[in-house]
Amino acid sequence: MALRFYGKGGSEQESCPSVHADDTDGSLVIVGWPVEDPEVLAQIQAVSHIEPHERAFRVPKELKKALWEACGGNDPHFD
Repeated sequence: MALRFYGKGGSEQESCPSVHADDTDGSLVIVGWPVEDPEVLAQIQAVSHIEPHERAFRVPKELKKALWEACGGNDPHFD
């Protein structure tokens, strides 16, 4: 596995949410805050099933550009 780093943000500390892409299979690896709010999880469950081995993660808006680039986009203008 070869992870490519695309960006981090949303925290004033060294350990921040971050976006990485796996060059082996093209999947994304997202570091963020686990979603534990039952209301948010219920909204997700209304349209998509969360398997027992899966977790939902929240990433800050500052990572939109990094997510776009990790998916192959080029130089978007995000506010």
